[in-house]
Amino acid sequence: MPGRYLDARVVAELKELLGEGFPLLVERYVGDCGKRMQRLKSAVETSDFATIFHESHGVKGSSKNIGATRLGVLCAELEHNGQAEVAAGNEQLFAAIEQEFADVCCELENLSTISDNSG
Repeated sequence: MPGRYLDARVVAELKELLGEGFPLLVERYVGDCGKRMQRLKSAVETSDFATIFHESHGVKGSSKNIGATRLGVLCAELEHNGQAEVAAGNEQLFAAIEQEFADVCCELENLSTISDNSG
C-alpha cells in the first residue's frame, strides 16, 4: 500500500491496469526521471532556464501520472521559474524536489517488489 509520497488511488489503478507490468513502469519512471533530474540539477546550477522549464515539465507530468502528486506540484513551481526566467530560490526548490524524488523512488521500488512477490 502506498505511503505518504504516492496517491493510493492512482497506484491502485495503475497496478490493476498494468498487472505484472507495474514493475516495468516503475523501472522506466525511475530511470527516465533520474536522467531528467541530473539534467535539471545542472540547469539549476547554471540558470539554464530553457532546460529548467523542459526537464521540470517532464518530471512533473511523469510524477503526476504515477501518483507522486507533491513532487508534481514542486516541479510545477520550478517549471514556472524556468518559463519566467527566475533564478531566485531555484537551488532550494531543486533540493526539495531531489529529496521528494528520492522518497518517491524508494516507495515505488518497495511497491514494485511487493508486486513481484505477490504473484
